[in-house]
Amino acid sequence: MIKTRACSSLVAMLLFVYAAPALQEKSKSVEDTANSGLIYGTDHSVTLTAPTGWVLDNSSGVSQGLHAVFYRRGSSWKDAVAVMYARAVHKNSEKKTLEDVVQADIADFQKSSKDSTATDGWPLPTKDKKTALVRYFFDGANKNYEAVAFIDEPKVVVLLALTSRTKDDYENSLAAFKELVGSYYFISDKVNQ
Repeated sequence: MIKTRACSSLVAMLLFVYAAPALQEKSKSVEDTANSGLIYGTDHSVTLTAPTGWVLDNSSGVSQGLHAVFYRRGSSWKDAVAVMYARAVHKNSEKKTLEDVVQADIADFQKSSKDSTATDGWPLPTKDKKTALVRYFFDGANKNYEAVAFIDEPKVVVLLALTSRTKDDYENSLAAFKELVGSYYFISDKVNQ
């Protein structure tokens, strides 16, 4: 299993959204039909759609505090070489802005190894016309490659991350990462649970 960096966990639930449930064939698996979801927690609700050829999974990452994980169809969260996930970081007295959250994330990341690096990436557009700030990471301790999109919202910063155990799979997954970020749509920061 790929290690994910620890941070405040996403307190969220995922509900699958089906475009036309009545038209679904009974023989189709969840992998074939459930590719979009509503992710919500304290102070945020967003929708995401799995990239083409990827699966949205709302249970495999729960033990790591991740209620929305993605991997290639036919693989699994445990066995995939490249995976993606979503999480939210609450703004607080120490992390008041998007830049504060980004810098704290980079600092936490670089603590694992002196060989870890973080570089700026090109910003990516979201479905709701926001701009995601992107950073690329190399995890020197675990030899993982990561791309993280940071999306600023009123009370949280939502992170969408791609992580891979190999450079080739990482590079081959960047288009899917861009597609995932492009599907992001913020609904509200007023969530009743």
